[in-house]
Amino acid sequence: EEFATDSFENLLFSICRFREVTGHYPEKISVVSFSFKQRRFETLHAPALHFPKSRFEYIGVDPPAETGFDLASAKQGELQNAALPFEEDPYGCHSPVLQEKRKARNPFSRTPPYELTCPEMKALLHYCGPKLFPEAQVP
Repeated sequence: EEFATDSFENLLFSICRFREVTGHYPEKISVVSFSFKQRRFETLHAPALHFPKSRFEYIGVDPPAETGFDLASAKQGELQNAALPFEEDPYGCHSPVLQEKRKARNPFSRTPPYELTCPEMKALLHYCGPKLFPEAQVP
């Protein structure tokens, strides 16, 4: 998916992209990323989208230690710059930290097409919490 500017958008937009390509929503989602992001995806992003825990799998993969990857530092950065802001702002609409990341990662102000190609998700695509989106409105 080429429009996402953060992990929440990556999950949300990937669901829409799947729907766009296949004509239906995914029955199961597997995310492969750094292990330190697992909690964020499993306890924040998937629940914000009301995606069933039983159909969501996270596979954590980290670079070998000899690459110089500092997992402890990554975990600290994850907590301060992603997990805590998403705990307060599940959809990433109000947190200055999350908004600055989105702005910096979209320097040409591209607009995702998903409200047109995934119209059942339009309300969720524009939702800004802070409470969770109503589950009954999720397709």
